[in-house]
Amino acid sequence: MDRISQLPDFIAHHILSCFDTSDGPPIDLVRMSVLSKTWFHLTASFPILDFTIYKFKSRESFFKYVEYTTSRFCNQNLTAHKLTLWANIRKSEELGIVNRCLILLLKNGVKELLISMPNYRLPNILLSVPVLKSLTIYGCKLPSSLMLDAVKLKSLIYLELESVRIDDEVIKYITSGCPLLQQFEISYCHGFIRFCVYGHQNLQTVGISDTAVEIIDIDAPNLSSLYVAGVDERGPPQLNLASCKKLASLSYEGKNLKRLTNFLSDFPVLKYLALCSFKDNNLKLSSHSLRALELNSEFDLEEIEFSTPNLGLFVYSDVGQYSCLGIRDLPHLKACMRCYPDGSIDALWLQKLRLFLSKKNGFKALNLYICLREKFIVLEKIKEIELPPYELEHIELHFVDNESSDHAAFVDAVLCCFRPRSLTLRSSFSLTNFEAFSLTDFEEQSALVKFTYEKLLEQENQGHTLIQIVSPYSSKAHSQFRGLMLLPEPLPREEKAISFIKEEEEACDQSSAGLEIL
Repeated sequence: MDRISQLPDFIAHHILSCFDTSDGPPIDLVRMSVLSKTWFHLTASFPILDFTIYKFKSRESFFKYVEYTTSRFCNQNLTAHKLTLWANIRKSEELGIVNRCLILLLKNGVKELLISMPNYRLPNILLSVPVLKSLTIYGCKLPSSLMLDAVKLKSLIYLELESVRIDDEVIKYITSGCPLLQQFEISYCHGFIRFCVYGHQNLQTVGISDTAVEIIDIDAPNLSSLYVAGVDERGPPQLNLASCKKLASLSYEGKNLKRLTNFLSDFPVLKYLALCSFKDNNLKLSSHSLRALELNSEFDLEEIEFSTPNLGLFVYSDVGQYSCLGIRDLPHLKACMRCYPDGSIDALWLQKLRLFLSKKNGFKALNLYICLREKFIVLEKIKEIELPPYELEHIELHFVDNESSDHAAFVDAVLCCFRPRSLTLRSSFSLTNFEAFSLTDFEEQSALVKFTYEKLLEQENQGHTLIQIVSPYSSKAHSQFRGLMLLPEPLPREEKAISFIKEEEEACDQSSAGLEIL
């Protein structure tokens, strides 16, 4: 018995939306349409229309499908929930089909439109689709009546323009006709040097990348996020954001960071800052509100200074080693530093890291993501430096290559520079017999695990400290690490993790020492 066809249309349509059409045309929908009158109605009224030419074997079959599907859908006078039109026009006949079908669908109403057709002139009706909520345009020409007729996109929330030629006035004209617009993304668009939005009450997110913009002038009291990338060799554009007092997230990728960081004090609620830049002279930051900072740069640690008393997370990486995570909503964290250094680090780099952490930044936890491309050599002179190991509450080491003696040398250097209360090893290689690990089975375990245990014990030379070895996902580890880090999801089966926790002898039940797996 056909139970699906007895369901309400909106439920049946949801089931149909689960069919995978990423690699080809919606053959299953076509086949279902001939099963019965009920199925013909369900497929004809299916409100998600995907017209992507590369999914079809021939251009002829694609344009026939566009005509047939549009005719069936529009005959029922329905609104399309989503329309994707991805094609290129070679013949006037093809242009005629696209124009007719697109205008018919827009007249009936489209809620979400993605269109990619190089140099295609969009129809004027696009400027006044009352139900349109999301509009993404790749490579098209804007409607010819744009500056003559009023833009009436009263429901539009999301707008993205890529490789679309626009001018300064077009931006103001479009945004003034989209009063509910919340997110505006522009990339690879040319023809304008000023991005100006005035008096917009609902705009929350703006992204501008790979353009020649020189001035960004935004008057939007609810703007909370701004992303600017790759705009010009001269550095960041002039930013006029005086009214954007709710700006909480700022991301910049380009040169001349000093010009950008000088105005951070103008934003009293800025919580998240992401910077990506090649080497500059130095970097100085000051912000009392900042909670998360991501720096993807060739800056040496000695060239970085900041006063950020409320910082919960600092992510530092060399250019090309790491892309911004986009962390926005942080739980309450004690200051944690996460490092993605390149593969040529040495013990001297660790000393620089130790000096950086001691600059009254208040860091309590350290995450290091390590890929040792070159042999790691422990410099003997590092042990001769009189500076005592910097005390941290937690260190986490992520090794992303196979276990080797270099890893033990690296751990040795880390523990020469730092004295943690707890330490976690994470790896992409297998720690032998990890599942059966116990304090009495050292000979059968990973050499790195045994080495780390012994080095941690050596740090506590008073002899009254025991090392608990636990799973980092155990209740004991969660309690120990709370507030020190963003707890990761469990690792894939082929990866391993193990934690060491120092405890005073009188506070530790020796009989429970060993691995705790939940």
